[in-house]
Amino acid sequence: MTELSKLDRPLVQALSDEAVVSYLKDNPDFFIRQPEMAEQLRIPHAERGAISLVEIQLGRLRERVAHLEEDITQLMSIAAGNEKLFRAFAEAHRALFAVNREEGIHQALRELAKSLNLSVSLRLFDSEHHGLNRKSVDAVKAAHFCGQRIYLGRLRKSDGEHFMSQAPELGSYALIPVSQHKELGFLTFASRDGGHFQPSMDTLFVEQIAEHIGILLTKWQAE
Repeated sequence: MTELSKLDRPLVQALSDEAVVSYLKDNPDFFIRQPEMAEQLRIPHAERGAISLVEIQLGRLRERVAHLEEDITQLMSIAAGNEKLFRAFAEAHRALFAVNREEGIHQALRELAKSLNLSVSLRLFDSEHHGLNRKSVDAVKAAHFCGQRIYLGRLRKSDGEHFMSQAPELGSYALIPVSQHKELGFLTFASRDGGHFQPSMDTLFVEQIAEHIGILLTKWQAE
C-alpha cells in the first residue's frame, strides 16, 4: 500500500478531508472492493482508545434503536393518558345527559375531577351562591388571557379564588368560559402542580364539557 510520505506534495495537499469524503460518496462500493479496510481502520475514541468502522456503525445502530425504543415508550404513555382522558370525559358527558338541575352538573364535575386528580369549580355570573364578579373576572382576563378565549397556566391564589374555593397557591389552572349565545360563567380545573396545565395543551375535551354545560343551563333558563 502506498504511504502518504512517498506521494508528491501536490497530491498530498489534494487529499483533503473534503476530497476523501467526496471520493467515498462517489464510490459507495469502496469498502466492498476493499473489505479488509473496514476492519483494519482504527478510529480514535475518547473512552475505548481506538475502534473500527464496524464498531462505530454498530454503536450508532444501538443508539438509534435505544432512541426508537424511548420514542415508542413515550408514544405508548401518551396514548394511555389520552385514553384515560377520553374515558373520563365521556363518562362526564353521559352523567350530564341524565341531570335535570344545576346540582347534578356539579356532581358530574366532581366525579370527573376525582378521576383526573384535580380540583374543579363551576361558577356563574348570575348565581346567588358563589357567583362570579364580572369586574374581577375582566381584570384576570386582561392580565392573563392575552386575547385567548381559554387560559392554561399558573395563577396566584388571590386570582384563583375568584373562580373557585380553596384555590391552590401558585397552582396551575384551566379557565374555560361557559357560554351559549352569551358568557354565563367559568368552568375551572386546578392542580397544585404548577406545571400541570400548559398553554400548549389541547383544550378539546374541556371545551366540549363547557359547551355541554352551557347548553343545559340555557335550556333550563328558557323553561
